[in-house]
Amino acid sequence: MLPLILQAAASGVVTGCVYALIALSLVIVYKSTDVINFAGGEIVMIGGYFGMLALLSLELPYVTIFLFSAAATFALGAAFDRVVLNTVLGRASPGQSILVAMVIATVGLSYVLKGSVRVVPYTEEVRRLPPLFTGEPIFLGPVILQRQDIAIVVIAVLIMLALWAFFAFTLAGKALRATSQNPRAAALVGIPVRRMRMTVWGIASALAAVAGILLAPKLLMTPDMGVIVILAFAAAIIGGFASLPGCILGGIVLGVIQNLVGLLISSKAISVAPFLVIMLILVLRPQGLFGGPVVAKKV
Repeated sequence: MLPLILQAAASGVVTGCVYALIALSLVIVYKSTDVINFAGGEIVMIGGYFGMLALLSLELPYVTIFLFSAAATFALGAAFDRVVLNTVLGRASPGQSILVAMVIATVGLSYVLKGSVRVVPYTEEVRRLPPLFTGEPIFLGPVILQRQDIAIVVIAVLIMLALWAFFAFTLAGKALRATSQNPRAAALVGIPVRRMRMTVWGIASALAAVAGILLAPKLLMTPDMGVIVILAFAAAIIGGFASLPGCILGGIVLGVIQNLVGLLISSKAISVAPFLVIMLILVLRPQGLFGGPVVAKKV
């Protein structure tokens, strides 16, 4: 039984890394704008389709489709913030809260993206990207890992480290952190807050696109594949919705829990497990496992 548990845990880490990438894209938008991005799943979906376009139609090398899809979705996210969210902000009356309107705008974006993909020929056909690496599986003791799974973990970890280094050591990253912590103070010291928010939306969309390409060889690609964002929300809630390290660990924890539930209880319980975990976390520790203390906030 132990080898099966180890195998399930290892596979859970693989899927958890993808959940963590999507959760990161949600959390950095929330920390910078207080907006929950309900279009995150559709950006994952369209990132996967951009990757398929680059690989099959443009015939780009597999490695470059990550750059192509990330660049395309970066432009998409930045344009959405620049055209839609800035317009909503500009039309708000003094003292008026527009968070609800901005959240509804993200819901609208999700339907626009899904509808746009559906009108493209052949997108209703179930597809799957070929794996990045093929070959014999790798044996780590009793655990068997496909080369594609190892590639997913390595790419996800490298992206997380690059994101940490960007926020910790670059001037633009520090400006983004200042914008997320106190936009008014950031504006007073000369940081272009709106440009920083546009950059955050672009980075978040690029992260979601990379996650979509990593998922595409493992999941069936359809315009409805964005529903996986529910699991990313679960990962962010488990770790703490305002904590970047927390949502990474939350994604891995969720992936492992799902696989162990499927192994030890029933495969039918896998889809229920994330919601049970969310309810337990909200009851026992509303700020998440790695979140800070709950603070009352005027709205």
